[in-house]
Amino acid sequence: MPTNDDSETVREILKRKKGSVKAAALDPGSPSWDDIMDETWAEIKEKASRRVSGYKTFRKLLSDSGYDK
Repeated sequence: MPTNDDSETVREILKRKKGSVKAAALDPGSPSWDDIMDETWAEIKEKASRRVSGYKTFRKLLSDSGYDK
């Protein structure tokens, strides 16, 4: 499976993932999947590095090969 490109949106990345990725538990206070659909992979990584609530989990889920189709 290809790695996520910095310019890809979450919506595009999710097309390569199983639907169950969205069923994973999110951190309290994190945005919903719908809220981040149009954010790019670069934005997700940047917010995760700044420890914005929930983004470390999003980064982990979106890069986890266990959720690849």
